[in-house]
Amino acid sequence: MPTGVRDGWEHAYRSQEEIVDQPEQRFTRYNPFERDDLRIPSISAVSTAVSPAARPPYARQQVRQAQRIQQRTGSRWLIGLLSALLVIVIAVPIMYTYGVAGAFTPGTIATPTFGTFPLRTPNPHGATLAQSLRQGAALAYVNNMIAHMTLDQEIGQMMMISFADTQMSPALQYEIQKYHIGSAIIYAFNIKSGPQLLALDQGMQSAAAAAGLPPLLISTDQEGGPVNRLLAVDGPLPSASDMGATNDPNYVRQRGEQDAQSLASLGINLNLAPVVDVMNTTGGDLGGRTFGSTPQQVIKMAGAYLQGLQESGKVVGALKHFPGLGDVPADPHQQLYYLNRSLTDLENIDWAPYKALIATGQVYAVMSTHVVLTAVDPTRPASLSYPVLTGILRDKLGFNGVIITDGIYMKALTAHYTYAQSILYAVEAGNDIICSTFNIQVTAEAEQVLHDAVVNGIMSKSRIDDSVRRILLLKLRLGLLQAPAGA
Repeated sequence: MPTGVRDGWEHAYRSQEEIVDQPEQRFTRYNPFERDDLRIPSISAVSTAVSPAARPPYARQQVRQAQRIQQRTGSRWLIGLLSALLVIVIAVPIMYTYGVAGAFTPGTIATPTFGTFPLRTPNPHGATLAQSLRQGAALAYVNNMIAHMTLDQEIGQMMMISFADTQMSPALQYEIQKYHIGSAIIYAFNIKSGPQLLALDQGMQSAAAAAGLPPLLISTDQEGGPVNRLLAVDGPLPSASDMGATNDPNYVRQRGEQDAQSLASLGINLNLAPVVDVMNTTGGDLGGRTFGSTPQQVIKMAGAYLQGLQESGKVVGALKHFPGLGDVPADPHQQLYYLNRSLTDLENIDWAPYKALIATGQVYAVMSTHVVLTAVDPTRPASLSYPVLTGILRDKLGFNGVIITDGIYMKALTAHYTYAQSILYAVEAGNDIICSTFNIQVTAEAEQVLHDAVVNGIMSKSRIDDSVRRILLLKLRLGLLQAPAGA
């Protein structure tokens, strides 16, 4: 690992004046709405070489009959073509949204009880025609955006930057624009007051817009209790453990609504919460941060919070920490832990909240974390493991949304992998967003790693496209992108 990068692991930020003092940068806008006209060919009129008047009566009758048959045949061909296109428009988005049927074998995880909180389970086969058309239009819109993006612009969408600033700065503007940044994370040290934070977030969005970039996902970890990023704005708030102890889903849902209202008013649209770890140990990094010690309690209470958080459509949540830290007595910030838990326990305890909540159709983001599951992949941390993220989270649990890494700077990774390895393995495993590149140097290196991997054939361009498609669909859902009518 380069010395500058290694030194950066222990610091949140460094001065960027020498980088910003470069000549003014110019950024090329791309037009996601640009596309070729789509035309349905018309049926040509039948031309004849012989004048109708020159034909005998029986010949003229035969010609008229032949013309009627040809017109009917042409009409049927057109109807068949339009029907086939309609089937494609309906089928493709449904398959994309819900994937091929097949999650866990029914009965593998005990069916949870939801108490008074009604979790909604959508039926993909019951999707209306209007819904299918909207999904197809949204997918076509996003695919057209991707077609007009350069490789570096796409890779920039996969970066979630962090920084030490409390106000918009030339360095922060330069980083967003130069590296086509797609998202940012706000920590407590970035927040002094509500108006200050709103101005910062609006400044970042303005910087992205000025460079012709899609609007940013701006995130934070607003859990309450010990992880309360909005302490300077909203004061102390109850922790997940406090909320879980009430056993009142209606109260917890209201807390989600209140957090969403506060976050949205400050320019934050992605909350890296709720925690859905099922607490079964002491120590570690989860004190006060979990809703309970049983899957049923976590599903009920975390589900209620998520419903309230996302009710307005202005903020989305992210379940964390997959594949589960509930039985991990170590802190990934400090060390890599090998969890020797059986596959049965993982399925019945740690993954049960993900399975149940993903099935509601209301989970759009999940955060992966740095712990080794010896029962699934004993060779790599889950955040860098294809068998865990793609094999379990995507293929078994059926999650098609955005996967975000836990802090890429944590010692669970840096003690065992170079920075370049962590970036490459994270994307290969199935992550869509790298959280968080904490200065311009490491942002540049992360993007260069992925750029070189694609150019040199180590990673396919379609792998990058897949992540960017999920990210842009999430931005579209939040209303950050202005889609054409019907999307």
